[in-house]
Amino acid sequence: MAGALAEALWGEGVRPLLLLVAGEERLFRHRHPLPKERPLGRAFMAVVCAEAGGLVASLTRMAAFGQEEVEALYKKVLRVEAEALSASRSGASLGAVLEAIRRGYEEVGHPGAFLEHHQGGVAGFRPREVFATPGHPLRLRPGMALAWNPSLPGAKVEDTFLLGENDLETLTEDPLWPMEEVGGRRRPDLWRG
Repeated sequence: MAGALAEALWGEGVRPLLLLVAGEERLFRHRHPLPKERPLGRAFMAVVCAEAGGLVASLTRMAAFGQEEVEALYKKVLRVEAEALSASRSGASLGAVLEAIRRGYEEVGHPGAFLEHHQGGVAGFRPREVFATPGHPLRLRPGMALAWNPSLPGAKVEDTFLLGENDLETLTEDPLWPMEEVGGRRRPDLWRG
């Protein structure tokens, strides 16, 4: 899968910087899984950080084929992400967005999960120029790229957004990927084949 992703990205003139893949066997153990020559199984995750035109964009996509546990966890991370996206407004601090993420994990029954893995932050010439940390004072401004990636063992969601005056534009949306509405936004659904 990692090789196919690299080939597809290069074919579009996009330079892959990081490609991570985990199948069903490793999905619950690794949030940043190095690709292995292992079968994908009934669920998998692919993570891409790639550069085009100077911007490094990040995205994560998941597939599940009858894996109810992955589906339930994915719904939870989408709800956490909805909190992050709602809080990502011009003038908000990175610390305030992280606090919204923390509350989101609490609401889905996973308090403290925001400490288990970085939650994202400001993107740019690197996958993250500035990570969101508790109380971080950096204020968000229009024109900033943001990439949040809430996760739980077995599920993760991630996209890169451009902050406008009043909203976020998804820079990494694929019109061919199945989508669902979460918190009033189109978000990637699990690929179910």
